[in-house]
Amino acid sequence: MMKKTLVALAAVAVTGGAFAQAVMTGGLAFGYSQKTTSAGAQTSGLGADGANVNFAVSEDIEGLGTLSGKMGVTMKNADANAVGRDSFIALNMGSSGTIKMESVYSNSWLGGVASTGSVAYCGFSSGDCSAGIGMFSSYGYNDNLSYSLPVGPVSVSFAYTEPNGTAAGLGAGSAGTYLESGAAGQRYNTYSLTYKTGGLTAVAGYRTYDNASAATTNNSVRNRAAFAYDLGVATIGAGYEQTSTTYGDTSTDSLISVALPVPNTPLTISAQSGTKTKAGNKSNASDTSYGGQIYAASYSLSKRTSMGATYVTNSSSGTSNPNFFIATLSHSF
Repeated sequence: MMKKTLVALAAVAVTGGAFAQAVMTGGLAFGYSQKTTSAGAQTSGLGADGANVNFAVSEDIEGLGTLSGKMGVTMKNADANAVGRDSFIALNMGSSGTIKMESVYSNSWLGGVASTGSVAYCGFSSGDCSAGIGMFSSYGYNDNLSYSLPVGPVSVSFAYTEPNGTAAGLGAGSAGTYLESGAAGQRYNTYSLTYKTGGLTAVAGYRTYDNASAATTNNSVRNRAAFAYDLGVATIGAGYEQTSTTYGDTSTDSLISVALPVPNTPLTISAQSGTKTKAGNKSNASDTSYGGQIYAASYSLSKRTSMGATYVTNSSSGTSNPNFFIATLSHSF
């Protein structure tokens, strides 16, 4: 995404004569979508798929490192209220690591490294994407405090998170709602490893939750792993995430993906296949397993403008949106 300098801010008092720069980036998308419910009913129409603006600043602090920050704002259509989105303050201390405080909207973790191509934004999650089919859960709004340390090609990180549901404000997360399980006030600690070398990226993580009383069915622990590998002619990826509750049942999500640039053209086609399995529930009738597929194509008109089309289907019965189609024109600045 190309960046344009918006304005030079006031001189920073700590370093006389130095200036910080605010950088503005963003994106616009407009398109057409069609949803089909499990009962066969269809809805469709044109509209804005999203509009967002981000402001970022950076400052060198002598003896400490580089302090950076970002604030995001987004809206859906012309009469919608603009709402806050991802924001953070981070101190990068080089080889001593990075401390980061952030408030972010997180979608399914499997929409990250494991999801090659550019279709993870919607796909198998609901939440922010109105067309999502909800196979993988949306995490909603999270407040994080994290520390990451680079060790050669490996980055080790720890994050403390307070999910704040749709609430906002300082400290709201401790009494908020964890959207994935509906468990009020479930905060968690996440330990992660990221390995990057050449065309390979691999990640692994382990998470523990508080308020994991044996008398509830709240989340207890989560394990996850994923990788992506750029083969040159194509990029492949795969991921796995399993959540265990205090009762002992598990929910397992998995994903495989491939993205293929068409030689000598600005066209990229991609596909993803995902599954969700629930086991060990109090009633065996609650155990279930189902899957879905995503097929997408993206055509770059320029460095900042592209057209895309995505079709998503889900084999689960009883869902309100088991499949949908969306086509968009997107522009970034």
